[in-house]
Amino acid sequence: MKVFIIKYSENEKNVVQIQLFMDILKEQLEQYAVEFMVVNSINFTMNKEKLDKESIVITYNEHNASEDKDKVSFLEKALKEGAEIWPVSFDKDTRIPLGIISKKQSYDIWEQLRCRNLDETYLPIIAMSFARKVISRVFPVFYNECGEIFISHRRLDGEEIAAKIYEKIKIQEEKANPFRDVVKVNVGEEAQAVIDEAMKNSEVFIFIHTAQAEESEWILKELSFAVLRNIPILWIQIGNIHIEKLKIKPCDKPHLQYNLESFEDDHKLTKIVDEILQKAFELIMANSNKIFDYIGEMEKLFGDQLKIKHINKRLYDISVKRKGYRYPQRNIEQYIQIFGRTVTEEDIINLKQELSDFQGDSIIMLSNKVLNSSKKDNIIIESIEDFYYHWSTYLNGMKDNNTMKVGEIVISGAFPDCDEIYKQNLTDALIIFAKAIIQHGYVLTFGAHPTFQELFFQIAKDIEPQNFRDMLKMFISNWFIENDKEKEEYYNENCNLIRSEKKEKLSDSLSLMRKKMIQRQEVKALVCLGGKSKEDKSQEGIREEIELAIKYNIPVFIVGSVGGCSSKVAEEYRNIDWKNLNDASKELNEEFKNSINYFQLVESMLKFINSNNIEK
Repeated sequence: MKVFIIKYSENEKNVVQIQLFMDILKEQLEQYAVEFMVVNSINFTMNKEKLDKESIVITYNEHNASEDKDKVSFLEKALKEGAEIWPVSFDKDTRIPLGIISKKQSYDIWEQLRCRNLDETYLPIIAMSFARKVISRVFPVFYNECGEIFISHRRLDGEEIAAKIYEKIKIQEEKANPFRDVVKVNVGEEAQAVIDEAMKNSEVFIFIHTAQAEESEWILKELSFAVLRNIPILWIQIGNIHIEKLKIKPCDKPHLQYNLESFEDDHKLTKIVDEILQKAFELIMANSNKIFDYIGEMEKLFGDQLKIKHINKRLYDISVKRKGYRYPQRNIEQYIQIFGRTVTEEDIINLKQELSDFQGDSIIMLSNKVLNSSKKDNIIIESIEDFYYHWSTYLNGMKDNNTMKVGEIVISGAFPDCDEIYKQNLTDALIIFAKAIIQHGYVLTFGAHPTFQELFFQIAKDIEPQNFRDMLKMFISNWFIENDKEKEEYYNENCNLIRSEKKEKLSDSLSLMRKKMIQRQEVKALVCLGGKSKEDKSQEGIREEIELAIKYNIPVFIVGSVGGCSSKVAEEYRNIDWKNLNDASKELNEEFKNSINYFQLVESMLKFINSNNIEK
């Protein structure tokens, strides 16, 4: 879908405001790779020829618009082609567009400022909001401006804040669909069932982290639900509270932080909610963009058997020869649509209408927000990862659901020092690696880490609900668990717990634990992600683990793109020789250093490990 922005008249009285609005709009469209053209007096004719029904025309309502013949001619062609026309009004006098588009509803900037109780100095906020609407329309499978916004909070001390955010969102983003349990659960309904459904349908979680939130098992459940289903979490810290007790963290530190008093000031609250909405949008888009990684891997897997039918809707046709039967059969025929957001009922209806004449085997809607496969109106809704796994096992002649343990893969990771949005890359990578490792029949082995261990426990339960404990092996030093029977019992319920001896020094205790964890015949690889960089490199745990693995001839793979210590170590080995880490190709190691396509990385690594196991 193409976007045409008609240039305003230099004589227009709102020229300064229009230029600022236009600059911010263009900056946002460029950031998210939206194809747009600025239509001016020189290129009117050329751009008219590009207009079609897949176009959006943005025009500014001017006081003398009817006098501009070129503009009128362009709008006439847009109407004829069936393009969408979005007028933008800057004051009360221009709310109604002039001439042939007078019946079109304008995006009313004066009203947008009024409902926020802001003056025109806050025009950039309104421009960002408008840009989100455009992006939602251009990339319908990436961003849904009507999507559910789940507000996660502890009632004891967060209900009033959640209520204020909820009410402001409804005012400032009229199409947004915030969920707050007290409001959305009707009398007589089973509250938890409604909440669970809302979580499943959410595009983003807004986590209001108050002092008592971290003590709630419900908060832990909600955060776990979001993280495992790849739903972005916007973490908002209220006041100067400690975050160490929070068992599951979407990143290392909160994205936003506010004082409690700020929520008492309506003017400040308005700005806060706009900041929340913009940050939520950035998280959603960063998350949605990852589907390109999956699409790239599927293009490799299917080759010319995968054909795109609609680029903006990410609709594909798959036609594959059937395997394993003596007599000729027709090809397997599937249609798939790929989403970077939650699949809605409206999406299902639209796809059924679009493929009403389809006579093939199945129609599948794929999303990176789905955990378990489901079926609605003969359309299968499944996770992209599961879809890829099942097809790759079929095409490669392997048996599905291979849960026979074939060895262990050790994951070593910790949050690096960088911006909080990018720290989520580490969480994403950990989840993708953990899922693939367990799904391919390997035991996931790791050293106890208060944040990541909960993620691994939940992932194993989701993938292997009957056998989850055997798919995880967690090493811990008695330094952390000695005389804590309750914690030990909890760990033993969730994984195969291996304790190591406590030494006089913590550093010696950790070294012993790492040696016991890594230097074993069962370990097939060590994967390193992130980690804190320290002035004294000898104190960096990742370096010690790499040395232990190398001495025991265990392949090491270092993910560089998540930042931190692993990034620096990857650069060092690149300058020396990758062969010191493993026998994989230089190209694969370079990809591990530079790529953010974690799905592709883990699949390539597992192929390498599997081939090594076969050779041995």
